[in-house]
Amino acid sequence: MAPPLHHPKPLAVMLKQTIYILTILFLTGCNNSERKHAQNFVIFESDTKDKYIGFRPKKSQIDDAEQMLLDYLETKTKTNQTIFVTSLDKKVPLQDQLKYYKRRYFGQTNGEGEKTIKIEFVFVRCGGQDEWKKIGYTNVKTKDCWWSVKYSIDNDQIYDLKL
Repeated sequence: MAPPLHHPKPLAVMLKQTIYILTILFLTGCNNSERKHAQNFVIFESDTKDKYIGFRPKKSQIDDAEQMLLDYLETKTKTNQTIFVTSLDKKVPLQDQLKYYKRRYFGQTNGEGEKTIKIEFVFVRCGGQDEWKKIGYTNVKTKDCWWSVKYSIDNDQIYDLKL
């Protein structure tokens, strides 16, 4: 009787290959370079620095604001008005750096009843562990570490960009 032509792989080799494949899949999922939204954010109902009446923005309103900001920045780029920031001594488009900022969302209603969301962006290396979550954080001297923009819920537009 002839020996079988194909020998099954030893269990240890199969286990090693399975672990390798699972590790690659896991790391691929974790390294999503297309991610535009920061994972860290805090939502405030009001901002004691502003005179506006506060409200707590809904997740859908925040998502609309984030998308409108991306659209706004892309439009600026397409019309040769790219907004640049400095990163590692190089000028890069702001939209390419958004993933490196934590967000602070403030719902505001002005005297005319218009609802807006003020978004403050805090650079990840500047925010500390939880200091950036304090309402008075942006009063610190490190103005280079944060910037803000407003989104009009009622008019679906970005305005008041302060870099």
